[in-house]
Amino acid sequence: MAGTIEELLRSGDNDPITGEAITLIHRSKVIPTEGQDRDDWDNPETIANIQSIRKSAQIKIDDGRYFGIRYPLFVGTPDEHGNFHIIDGECRWRAVENLPEELQMLPCIVRTGSKKEQRLDHTASNGARKGLTLFQTAMSIQRDEKEFGLTTDEIIAVHGLPNQTALSKYKAIHKLSDRAKELVRSGTFQDVNLVYELKKLDDDQLTKLEKRIGKGESIQQAIKALTPKEPKPPKEGAKTPEAANENGGGDPDAKNQTGDNANDSNNAGLSESESFVSLTVGLDAAKALAALLDVSPDLDPKAMQAALIAAIKALAPDSTEGAE
Repeated sequence: MAGTIEELLRSGDNDPITGEAITLIHRSKVIPTEGQDRDDWDNPETIANIQSIRKSAQIKIDDGRYFGIRYPLFVGTPDEHGNFHIIDGECRWRAVENLPEELQMLPCIVRTGSKKEQRLDHTASNGARKGLTLFQTAMSIQRDEKEFGLTTDEIIAVHGLPNQTALSKYKAIHKLSDRAKELVRSGTFQDVNLVYELKKLDDDQLTKLEKRIGKGESIQQAIKALTPKEPKPPKEGAKTPEAANENGGGDPDAKNQTGDNANDSNNAGLSESESFVSLTVGLDAAKALAALLDVSPDLDPKAMQAALIAAIKALAPDSTEGAE
């Protein structure tokens, strides 16, 4: 097997992973694609990743050659100026900037597929290596769906998501308040399961959350401390104040208040155990509800049930807890 990129090209072999021909293209003719998903080039982790590639490329091997860039970049077909736009590999492209001329020749695979296929190459490669942040993933999913027409199954596959419920959580990021979105964008946390919890917090609670995080408290602990605790339903068989009044016990004034409230409204005097509503609906009705709550109607019944419950809780957390 060929030992170097030059030998590989001379031998007529193809890339062992993709089976496609590798072409050496000068870095000056390879250019980044505008509007790609990764926009955190000033992030310390991204900078460290590029520096790591840069250092490894400059390693001298036994015969005096540079180790160089070994994993080919994916590029599109040349534009009218003869430039090749990067589909996958901008970190490698950035890593060899201002390095010796020998390292300016980059191994590339020219992808000739459709715009959608090139988009799939780009998105899948991000998921396979250094992942995007929560916010970047949410934006990427939105573009995949609206701009490139990817199906739900394609988005789940290309982003490496476990199921459609996880996809719904990423979509929920777009429904957060601007301030909550900024917390997600900042990379303060990477657990998508916290998105619904973050949605419950009002502006004052978000202020307190930021202060707690600034003092070193984890976002999980801070959210838990700021989220109002739900009242527990009374144990089965325990008497409610209303029941005690009906039996002649308890505070007479409380009994009178209960009677007055009962006359004012048919809904007064409900016990905590009566403060929840359990609904059973057919699949068509569930899909209609899913459309209203921006939940995918393509989910299987069990996944749809979980996604609907989560969406309803996010809308009215104080009144839906325990609806499962």
